[in-house]
Amino acid sequence: MDQTTRINHFLLLVVTYLAILLPSVSASPSDHRYNVGDDVPLFVNKVGSLNNPRYFPSDPPTDDFIIPNNCEHDQVIRKTETLGEVLNGDRLTNALYKLKFREDKIGDILCQKELKREQVTKFRNAIMNDFYFQMYYDDLPFWGFIGKVEEANWTLDEKGLKFYIFSHVRFDALYNDDHIIEIHAFSDPDHVVELKEDVETNVEFTYSVFWNATSTEFENRMNSYSRASFLPIQQKIHWFSLFNSAVILLLLIGLFMVFSMRNLKTDLRKCYAADEEEGMEVGWKYIQNDVFGSPSHMPLLCAVLGSGTQLLMM
Repeated sequence: MDQTTRINHFLLLVVTYLAILLPSVSASPSDHRYNVGDDVPLFVNKVGSLNNPRYFPSDPPTDDFIIPNNCEHDQVIRKTETLGEVLNGDRLTNALYKLKFREDKIGDILCQKELKREQVTKFRNAIMNDFYFQMYYDDLPFWGFIGKVEEANWTLDEKGLKFYIFSHVRFDALYNDDHIIEIHAFSDPDHVVELKEDVETNVEFTYSVFWNATSTEFENRMNSYSRASFLPIQQKIHWFSLFNSAVILLLLIGLFMVFSMRNLKTDLRKCYAADEEEGMEVGWKYIQNDVFGSPSHMPLLCAVLGSGTQLLMM
């Protein structure tokens, strides 16, 4: 098999992989167009505190607050992640909410749940740590909180706090013709259930969906998320990460230079000491033919390095 045949086989493998990957970029229709009453893909993703979010597992959840509002899944189905979703840290699974296109719902019952004492304790800890959940609707992300804390008296310890779980979620969605433009989830403060320590609690979880028209074009629906990324808090996190990466890179470069200089000095001493001796090769002279020689499959090496550099930049 010559070099040209190897390169052709390699390119065919790359094209085949891309052909498999591209159709699974989104579970939504390719044009994101829907008719009234159509099912729209809805996935749950992360859950956890603001500083340490976690992911939904592929198997039935063991933690009670993994699935938003703690309802039982008949079957947890993992969505096959694309390369972009994997790099973004997404782990998407199916959701219980049924949000059909342009169909309003008011007070639909999601489920009824009796929270045991240990479950109440977990929820209280989650509410204390500001746990939130993230979901994707037609590839649009949105967030919601699990509960809230209120002070029962003037004391500042945990015994003076009241913990409430939100039992109702309101979804507000915007559409333009047959496209979904925006969606938000609001936890209704008027529909809460107090979680008392070591007390079993019955909760009925409900949700509502409201659709409203907007003039925003489908091509501009991601602009609001772009503007949110330039908020001061986001800029602060971005610059801190950039500074931290730069410092680590400089330290690694300095450490590498120190070890390299030590080895070079040792080789140079040997070379200077052997200048007057004929036929003696030391240090870099041993590997100069291998270093400056051409590899056996130069075109294939160039193709692999080129594709690897492109993927790294992406």
